[in-house]
Amino acid sequence: MGKQPARKTRSTGKKRRRKKSKFHLGASFWILLILLLGIIFYLGHEKLEKVISESKYFSKLKQEDKPLVVEDIESPGSKSGSSSGKSTAKKEVPKDDGKNTIIKMGNQVVSDDKDKPAPKKQEPPKQIQSTFRDSALYFVFFSPNGDIKLSKINRKVQVTGSPLQAVMDVLLEGATPDELNQGYLSLIPPGTKLKSIRVSDGIATMDFSEEFMFNTFGPEGMKNQLKQIIYTASEFPTVKAVQFLIDGKKVDYISEGVKTKEPLTKNSF
Repeated sequence: MGKQPARKTRSTGKKRRRKKSKFHLGASFWILLILLLGIIFYLGHEKLEKVISESKYFSKLKQEDKPLVVEDIESPGSKSGSSSGKSTAKKEVPKDDGKNTIIKMGNQVVSDDKDKPAPKKQEPPKQIQSTFRDSALYFVFFSPNGDIKLSKINRKVQVTGSPLQAVMDVLLEGATPDELNQGYLSLIPPGTKLKSIRVSDGIATMDFSEEFMFNTFGPEGMKNQLKQIIYTASEFPTVKAVQFLIDGKKVDYISEGVKTKEPLTKNSF
């Protein structure tokens, strides 16, 4: 009875030794396998990298992925703390993604957006064509014997818009020095301005500034003043009469005995 437990102990020890040896063999096998795979992968990786590095496509990819570096060189007189007075700073510029073109101009980098539409060419401002028109202007003529009469003078008038407006503006400027020497004179008060003019149904409505009302030559001078306007405007076939306004309003009498409430014609005097 006392020998049976000893046999069981010996058999159990043998089993444990067998298990340990199997474990060591299995662990060694897996370690060797992992080392072998590592060596194969390392050798294969070097060959693969060598093949790809020799390829032009791989080098092109490297160049595209590499950011553009621009050296910013300061002027020699700048204070940078270096002995030579120059400093270099590297600035990274965004990579070209195929849409933008990176252009280096001096120390600046300009991005040209391909998707951005080209700016439209600015057209030069349109010039208003001006023409010269042969026009008849009426001035007062003083004869040597003292007679006063209305006289027509032909002029070349530069027209840029309304021909009637252009002619009336020239008339308000008065006679030229040569015309004055010949005895021609305008009785329209100096400083008179034509604010607006419109023609409808043969009537030219003219709005004058208040200076138009003050004629220093009395009623006779006022009549000739009105005649200068009416006769000059009537040279245009579309004008048969003139309605006078002062600062936008009708005036019954511009001067004593000179009624201007209704349109006036050549036959009104």
